[in-house]
Amino acid sequence: MMAGAGARIVRRYPPDGAAYWSQRFWDRDTLEQVPVFGDQLQLVKKDIAALMTRHATDIGTVLEFGCGTGEFTAMAAELARPTEITALDISPQAIEIATRRVDHPALKMVCGDFWADHGLGQADMVMCVDAIHHLGNVRQVLRRLKSFLAPGAILVGNLWTIDHFHEEQRHKHGSFRHLVNCAKFLGGALMLRATNGRVRPASYRSHLLRSREVEPVLRQEFGEVLEVIPARYFVSFVVKA
Repeated sequence: MMAGAGARIVRRYPPDGAAYWSQRFWDRDTLEQVPVFGDQLQLVKKDIAALMTRHATDIGTVLEFGCGTGEFTAMAAELARPTEITALDISPQAIEIATRRVDHPALKMVCGDFWADHGLGQADMVMCVDAIHHLGNVRQVLRRLKSFLAPGAILVGNLWTIDHFHEEQRHKHGSFRHLVNCAKFLGGALMLRATNGRVRPASYRSHLLRSREVEPVLRQEFGEVLEVIPARYFVSFVVKA
């Protein structure tokens, strides 16, 4: 009830987690060891690897947003065999780890905000995995990602979904902490509404769609949907400009 009420309140406000994520990074390696939830994270890697293998061999240039600690940057380097890779994240800690993890002769790491202008240009493949829901309103994020696609380029990514949100969070945090987080979320949502969006609490950092909404949104925003792979907590995809 708290999560649902909060979600209805914040629907008109795109999430803004820049200040939060600039001070930390998502420790995917540790979370992959969590029972059940970790299995889903492993499934993300399996699905993204499958999409790259089928649609992104010898791709040319790669531009990744929200690269985190470089898990999928390294995957792109191995599977897509690009000539150049540029990867961006807002967390200096994540950039430092990713730089050590990724082995590619033409790797460029950029520390900065997704919404800022970094003069990145366009690429043959744009990637954004496990991050779109944190970067803002999903449609607005997808439109910005599309602007970085060269003619005929592809976008590889995923969207975490709300269908089994409570189950996912209980596996990730435990029941009590999930209850506390829902209470914080509702409190933050009320603060957001009371200040008309001027105060954006850290508890509001995601814009989650229902699974059934993902493919229609992709078809509305892109010229061609090449492949969609649904899973319990997320939907992975490849689309074309």
